[in-house]
Amino acid sequence: MSCPRIVSILYSTLALVGCSAHQTSGAQPPGQATNAQASPESMHQAAARARLRAVVRDQSFLEHLPQALRASSLTEPLSGRMMIVYVVDDGGAARHAQESDLVESGVTREALRAVVEWNLGQLLAEPLSCTSHAVSEPAHHNYYESSRLLLDKQWADLAARAGTLVVAAPTNDTLFVACNPTPDVLKKLAVVVQNSYPQAPRPVSSSLLTWVSDGWHELPPP
Repeated sequence: MSCPRIVSILYSTLALVGCSAHQTSGAQPPGQATNAQASPESMHQAAARARLRAVVRDQSFLEHLPQALRASSLTEPLSGRMMIVYVVDDGGAARHAQESDLVESGVTREALRAVVEWNLGQLLAEPLSCTSHAVSEPAHHNYYESSRLLLDKQWADLAARAGTLVVAAPTNDTLFVACNPTPDVLKKLAVVVQNSYPQAPRPVSSSLLTWVSDGWHELPPP
């Protein structure tokens, strides 16, 4: 069977699911002042803090950035060639976060990951789920779809409920999730990744990823 035919069959059988962190409405973001404590300064910081986000990119994405931008961007490794790139979302247009954004928001570099995870949890508001021996794809094709990889607690909770998790994130707006996948499912998923990753304007990973206790690990090619 040809690769395009395999891809067509896989896409036609995907069950659409929402995958994200679920937050309670009464929760407070990290470092957020209560209403009684709010001042104009703290309100400004809270607004700046709410704009902090993160995306996941392949290392090659950073290598192609201008040197000055690469040097000033806030980044850190995630797993394999995947990098966390911190950004500021200014009304739908994301730009690379700088040290000045941390000062404006009152967020330390050590607290940045926790703040960003909370913000992403609010943005990607449906609970993670998947079907055993099948592949699911979120329906949203959101710019931050692959940022779901950063919601560690949600993936740990899903793995505890559903078993082995294998994920593919070839590009920023596409995420496939497989629970307890068969070898055949893994092969079909690998074909999808290899057909979409090379053309991705914002590549994330050409590998299949599995969740373990300390985070994401790349799987060898099936």
